[in-house]
Amino acid sequence: MGRIVYEDKNLRLEYVNDGNYIHETWWGITTSEVFYKLLNIIVDELNKTNADGLILDAREHKGLSPEAQEVAAKAIGGYAKEHGKFKEAIIVPKDIFSRFSVENYAKKVKIDTPVDTRFFDNLEAAEEWHREK
Repeated sequence: MGRIVYEDKNLRLEYVNDGNYIHETWWGITTSEVFYKLLNIIVDELNKTNADGLILDAREHKGLSPEAQEVAAKAIGGYAKEHGKFKEAIIVPKDIFSRFSVENYAKKVKIDTPVDTRFFDNLEAAEEWHREK
């Protein structure tokens, strides 16, 4: 798969060269304070790798507050504006509240940004989409 660039109890980040993207895997409950710290790490990795996209695997995550969704949308949208086009694949979460959370985030990140967000039921389809040129 990819090269692990960060891992803790809530998040694992892998850089995947074939497709030039960061694969985020989230688990459990993340407070806003912890999420903001992790979001900074994600943006730093995007900048270090000059990634063209993200896979957001939130199947085991329990969602984010509306404020955290807004902050994430601004951070990822800002990176996309600086970088140019940007692909974001979201693996649909199992938890209904987490599903609402990523759907709201996706609506916010699309506002005035070049982010192409798509939802997938499985990781394989998201990876395939990222490998397409």
